Amino acid sequence: MTLMKRALFFFFLLLLFSGLSLTIPAEAAPPAMDLEECIERALANHPDLAAGRADLAASEARTGQTRAGTYPSIGFSSGFSERSSTGSGPSEGSWSSGITLSQVVSDWGRSHISLKRSLLDVEGKDLALVAKRSDIMFEVTRSYYQVLKTGKNLEVAEETLSLNDERLEQAEAFFRVGRVSRYDVTAAQVSKSNANLALVQARTAGKEAMTSLKAAMGSPDLPDFSVVDIGDDPEASFSAGLPSLEAAVGSALEKRPDLKSYRVSLASAEAAVSLARLDNAPKLDLSGSFGWGSTDFWGQDSWRAGMTLSFPLYDGGLRREKLLEASANLEGAEARLESYRQQVLKDVTSAWLAASDSTEMAAAAAEGLRMASENLEIATGRYKTGVGSPLEVSDATKNFAEAKAAWFGALYDGMTARAALEKAMGVIR
Repeated sequence: MTLMKRALFFFFLLLLFSGLSLTIPAEAAPPAMDLEECIERALANHPDLAAGRADLAASEARTGQTRAGTYPSIGFSSGFSERSSTGSGPSEGSWSSGITLSQVVSDWGRSHISLKRSLLDVEGKDLALVAKRSDIMFEVTRSYYQVLKTGKNLEVAEETLSLNDERLEQAEAFFRVGRVSRYDVTAAQVSKSNANLALVQARTAGKEAMTSLKAAMGSPDLPDFSVVDIGDDPEASFSAGLPSLEAAVGSALEKRPDLKSYRVSLASAEAAVSLARLDNAPKLDLSGSFGWGSTDFWGQDSWRAGMTLSFPLYDGGLRREKLLEASANLEGAEARLESYRQQVLKDVTSAWLAASDSTEMAAAAAEGLRMASENLEIATGRYKTGVGSPLEVSDATKNFAEAKAAWFGALYDGMTARAALEKAMGVIR
């Protein structure tokens, strides 16, 4: 009976817990983040920056390896052997131990140039990391403004749907009292349907923009979050004046980390030519040793010290071919530097033109929005009084929505253009 009671007890417990829904709370979405917070999170979490830091650390370690070759080398060895021959009696054991020291006295500058190339590689990896940091900061900024832009477009779509709802209600009311025909109602229904479609598209665009922002931050699994608006005052948004084109170009040629990286590559190629010229240079080594051992561990001792001068007499043309290779690489490095310099000039000019046009575009869009708002007000008033047509209201509503979207587009695209100009100029925040 006791076993039966226990079985029933566990059976009822099973029924009880099977009726409960155990839920694991989802990761809470972070609070609203501004642009600086998004950039800070990207710089802390982005895997590309982690990879760049690892490459830099590896390059520094290789420099340490190169530098270690210029220091003395000390070694120790110890061994024991036993031998015996026929008729010589019992076997004899012997010890042999020693310490060796070697040092390169001179290799006619080859170690110095190799170390210089290693240091240049470290500088190049550091510049690559700075350039990647600049790329990530710009991509976060661009994606951030795109999220704001799609958010405003969603507001426009919602406002447009609300306007079409009001128009449909008014058309139905007028139709019931016989003031308008059925055409006005169906026309309003078509406009509302189109507004619903635009709303769905705006929501999708917003989700895609948020996905791009999280990817730019290096946190694709982060829950969706809201962003802090920059503001829609054109005077505040574009208050900072642009530098002249000459100043922008000068800044880019001086500060761009990617351009500096090409200059470092050129310096490394020049060092490689110098190293190839010294390929058959003499080498002077200092070496010494101290040893001891015999039938016991601390037996007889001996020492040796000397210097060795070595140089190749004939290498089958190897040095000549290495020098030709290094010279060709140097020419290629010079050409790549000039090609990238020209690309930088093109990038800066295009970015400067886009940024300089953004202020005028925002002003034009603001004027267009003002006129579209006035036109919508007039068309709506005329329709309410029975003078206007449904087509007039539909066109005015559509123009208003497009003008407002164009205004927000000009605002955030202009901010993006200015961020692109800063990146092209090599301005690192």
